[in-house]
Amino acid sequence: MNIIGIVAEYNPFHNGHAFQIERARVALGEDAPVVVVLSSAFTQRGLPALLDKWTRARTALLNGADLVLELPFFYAANGGAEFAGGAVDILAATRFATHISFGMESDIEPNTETIIDLLLTEPKHFKENLKSNLARGRSYRASVAEALSMEFQESERSRVFGFLSSPNNSLALSYMLRIKKMGYGLISIPVKRDTARANATSIRDGFVRGEAWIENSMPASSFRTLKETGQAGRVANTDALWALLRGVLIRSKPEELKNIFGMDEGMENLFLKNVTRAETLDDFVGRCVCARYTRSRLQRQTARILVRLERDTARVIAQNAMPYVRVLGYTARGRAILHERGENSSVPLITRLAAARGKRGVDLAEVEFRATRIWECLTHNPNLKSETENHIIQIL
Repeated sequence: MNIIGIVAEYNPFHNGHAFQIERARVALGEDAPVVVVLSSAFTQRGLPALLDKWTRARTALLNGADLVLELPFFYAANGGAEFAGGAVDILAATRFATHISFGMESDIEPNTETIIDLLLTEPKHFKENLKSNLARGRSYRASVAEALSMEFQESERSRVFGFLSSPNNSLALSYMLRIKKMGYGLISIPVKRDTARANATSIRDGFVRGEAWIENSMPASSFRTLKETGQAGRVANTDALWALLRGVLIRSKPEELKNIFGMDEGMENLFLKNVTRAETLDDFVGRCVCARYTRSRLQRQTARILVRLERDTARVIAQNAMPYVRVLGYTARGRAILHERGENSSVPLITRLAAARGKRGVDLAEVEFRATRIWECLTHNPNLKSETENHIIQIL
């Protein structure tokens, strides 16, 4: 049986997400089950998800997904390679999915296989160009895109660079790179995004401003959930995040911040210099943005500070295979997949973080506990017991 794996944030679930599920099934020519690896409390850009992970899992299950697995904070709020690597490892370790579908901004680049091979082999010329680009203060993604484009004929360089410069294309490439590097059997199903549809960012902005148009950009159940959750005070607020972050930074010393995973190259001094000057989170991040530090990287770093993801803990978690995979929810078809294929998983399947075992498993779970509780503190109606009360979502 073919099963489609999708990595998502669903922040919130909208018509574009439903379109991807539909197109992936059309590509396979069957109504294949869909397994979603869902970001937990924070997104890949380092910001809190608008809704909690159980609510987002429920909307996914109501709109085409059959089984939802958690992408823990350590991977979810990380760079593209780590985000994609963690998600692909989960799909491969559980052995549920036969295929993986991902969105792209454009059609697949003809040189994709060559690009992947270059990233795997890292020839001398590529590494020298990458090092030179980074030394000029360019961001890592831009440096890689330029260095890779230089490996092609002059007539192809502009097209290759443009392809790699798209965040969605870059992330798609990260999925394919991880699959080839690890020798996984997952088959790719790229889906070109429908740019005419509203994206998640515009929908979130429209929701905050109370704009009526967003209702037509989402499935009915997703819009209803968003509206009801907002009325219940269960949405994350970036103003609350800034107040919390500012307090943590003001009472922190440089050496304390330097112990946080990812706090490199004097970033701690940049944060401490700007924390008392900025008026909002957006203002703070904007003051810190430079050629070396992108907005997304800085936002991820603020999330790590709040969750207190320390270097030693991150080093332990990053070692070897995934210590566990957590199930957030399922439909009747998803439950059948768990029963029929669960025993083939190479890692333990759990529904509660308290069930995590071993040093790496416990460390990963404890970081996830803190991330969820920090997320709760960003709402008007927090539930600090959510990790012990919400075990699994069932849509049967």
